[in-house]
Amino acid sequence: MEPQKRQHLQDIYATDHNSRDDYTPQVSNEIIEERKREQRRHQFSSFIMGLTILLLAVSLVYLVVREYIDILKQSEAPAPITTEYIPRYSLPTESQWVLDFSRNYADPQWNGEGERPFDTAWLKKAAFNVILAEQAMEIGEFGEAAEFYENALEILPDLEGVRVPLGMSYFKLKEFGKALALLENASDSDLTYDVLNNLGAACIEAQQHDRAEEYLLRSIELKPAYAEAIRNLAMLYRKTNQETKAIDLFEQFLDLRPLDTETRHSFALYLTKIGSWELAGEQLRLLTQEIKNDATLFRLLAQVEVKLGNDKAAIAAFQRASQLSDPKRALGWMNEEEFDALRSDEDFQALMRQVETR
Repeated sequence: MEPQKRQHLQDIYATDHNSRDDYTPQVSNEIIEERKREQRRHQFSSFIMGLTILLLAVSLVYLVVREYIDILKQSEAPAPITTEYIPRYSLPTESQWVLDFSRNYADPQWNGEGERPFDTAWLKKAAFNVILAEQAMEIGEFGEAAEFYENALEILPDLEGVRVPLGMSYFKLKEFGKALALLENASDSDLTYDVLNNLGAACIEAQQHDRAEEYLLRSIELKPAYAEAIRNLAMLYRKTNQETKAIDLFEQFLDLRPLDTETRHSFALYLTKIGSWELAGEQLRLLTQEIKNDATLFRLLAQVEVKLGNDKAAIAAFQRASQLSDPKRALGWMNEEEFDALRSDEDFQALMRQVETR
């Protein structure tokens, strides 16, 4: 074989000396240790890179969640308007200057030296308090309204047009003595039908029944279909045992407000108390058409139907009452003496057996 060809074949099948030495028992321990160190460096680098990626991912999720929470907070419904903040658009143009002052401007106190101040600053203080009081009344903050109205009177004791709304504030706060003291001296021009009605209600609470009747009648005279005054007058007559007048006025009120089930219920109870069974039955039948889930109401209807001799209607009412109450309570009602007239009725006996087996 030619020398050049032989050399070529040797080159093809030759093995690199370094690679060959790796697989021999004579391989150096240093090379093995170096490869192990290299492998550990790669593992450590991979761990650091993975940890870095994980931290970046967590940071990104945190930023996204925080941004989402901030967006939700910004989209929340605004807080309700209170007297701490009065939007400028809620005031008439001539009253908007009060928004340029702090609440401290409402303070009516002075150093007590000399005569009480009476100048433009104190006139503005009075107006400031009146405007804040009116705003407080509009949002139902009657305690604050009373405070501001009192401040206005402290600044200008003879200021007109303040005592009536101040009295109304005290009426809403159920401080009837204060309300009555302020309202009873009001001028006729200030005594509107609603003021007169509130005066009448305050007099009822103060046990001044004659004055209450006077104010309520004047209120109804100004507004004949004023339901609130008619109800208050009916309650006054009920309280003073004027049955005929009370019944007439309760019926007038319910003609105006047929959906007022609370007043109808009160009226029905009053009718049973005075023994007006026919009228009580009428009211309770109307009431049970609106309120279908009150067991005591159907038990009361059963009682009234028994008084009227309507046995079948009484049993039907009892049946509904028993469905809405536990068996023990229903049987307790059925065993009351006033229902002895039903004991011989087969339907009533069947109803009792039905309740007993529940």
